[in-house]
Amino acid sequence: MPTTGPYSRLPFATPGWVYIVGAGPGDPGLLTLKGARYIGDAHVLFHDDLLDRRLLTLAAPDCEIVNVGHRADGSHGRIQQDLNERLIAAARRGRVVVRLKGGDPYIFGRGGEEAEALHKAGIPFEVVSGVSAATGALAYAGIPLTHRGISTTAVLVTGHGDPSDPDSGVDWQQLAGISGTLVIFMGARNLCAIVKALISAGRPAEQPAAAIQWGTYPVQQAVVATLGTIAEEVEGAELGPPTIVVCGDVVNLRDQLNWFESKPLFGRRILVTRSRNQAAALQLMLEAEGADVHSLPLLEITPPDDTAYVDAIVDRLGEFDWVLFNSPNAVTYFFERVHALKRDARAFADVRVAAVGLATSETLRQQGMVADLIPKTHSSEGLAQAWDDVDLQGAKILIPASSIGRTDVDAVLDERGANITRITAYENRAPDPAKLHLPEALTTGPLDSVVFASSSSVRNFVDVLGRDRAREVLANVDIASIGPTTTQAVVNFDLPVAVQPEESSVPSLVRALCDHFQGRR
Repeated sequence: MPTTGPYSRLPFATPGWVYIVGAGPGDPGLLTLKGARYIGDAHVLFHDDLLDRRLLTLAAPDCEIVNVGHRADGSHGRIQQDLNERLIAAARRGRVVVRLKGGDPYIFGRGGEEAEALHKAGIPFEVVSGVSAATGALAYAGIPLTHRGISTTAVLVTGHGDPSDPDSGVDWQQLAGISGTLVIFMGARNLCAIVKALISAGRPAEQPAAAIQWGTYPVQQAVVATLGTIAEEVEGAELGPPTIVVCGDVVNLRDQLNWFESKPLFGRRILVTRSRNQAAALQLMLEAEGADVHSLPLLEITPPDDTAYVDAIVDRLGEFDWVLFNSPNAVTYFFERVHALKRDARAFADVRVAAVGLATSETLRQQGMVADLIPKTHSSEGLAQAWDDVDLQGAKILIPASSIGRTDVDAVLDERGANITRITAYENRAPDPAKLHLPEALTTGPLDSVVFASSSSVRNFVDVLGRDRAREVLANVDIASIGPTTTQAVVNFDLPVAVQPEESSVPSLVRALCDHFQGRR
């Protein structure tokens, strides 16, 4: 998904203009950089219904976001005219207006109609091309639009109208005689009639054909047949809108070029339970492997209500022999106070630093520090081994951590004779169940895996869903845990963990999930 989301309203977009932006066929990562930039600059954003909602998060917090999607209901002309008038009115108020459309605005997207209305009203506009389903959905299904030696011609046509209607605007008899690739948009409802018209006009019934529903999404579904049987196959697979149909010999290349559906996690429905500010990286990595990711943020990470004690400790850092960070959050929130007090990494000049886990170590690096000690595994055993060569008797160790309380780490250090000072660097709060929106994945269709990255998320999952419902969900999925401490929390709930990486890090967790599901189709 795009990472550009300026929010700053830099002087890129001009007020009083309308920017007609193509969002691509589905995968939010296919949005262009220019499109992302204009979304970030928008004062008002009018968007289609069939868009990945994460694209809307690129808009500034105070942007007015308006869903103008509509379905076939016989009133399109009136709805389109009303939308045109709203675009014009917003631009005349001196707003930066973005019209975000699926696919490419000028390929069966009615972007031309909107641009024409703007021109007539004297409103300046710009069109930002998007990836069309004709290229995007086909590519994700392993079907090139053209291919040397196979097809040097491609024709895009709407299947929205009835082929038997002479006023439909499509000459199916002429299209039947074209030897190249034929791509039919919006043809699912009329596919039987379209196929009949093409074959009766001379297009070979045995010609390869494919239908792709939800192209470029992790729930993409494709069926391959012949022109003569594709309508029957589409009906049997229960494919409905949005579906695109392609006819031509290029379909035969799908067996060799089907890269997307071959990804190790393609189509796997995975529920991520990390906090909102931590879930993005895990979600993007899972989606890169083809997963259909859903989010249920079961933690709220915030600074402590009172930072006075943390601030006092920062001023006394030189009194400690070691500072032990046991999570990336501990690093982030402790350094917030370090910086707030106009200090930096030099405050640790006489202190050695330990980091439990590779992710924590990397977060330290981002603060300009390299950990002196890193256990190989995020567990009490791993920590004990890491300190084997360190004399801890009487050592003063500071542990900036969450508000949850003592852990196995503290017990290990106690046994070795260390003097521990544990402070609350951040609060780890359970979400308010009344304000928590349960994802559709928990109520519709099966889940393949639920991912837990902390013991707190396990406990909160049970609290939010209720013990019986939580057991019902988890008993039918492959539970993935980021490390031993989290695994123990699942085991305490009398359920098995199917996936646990050797290293307690997000990349290792994703690799472990890939290895687990690889080949299990």
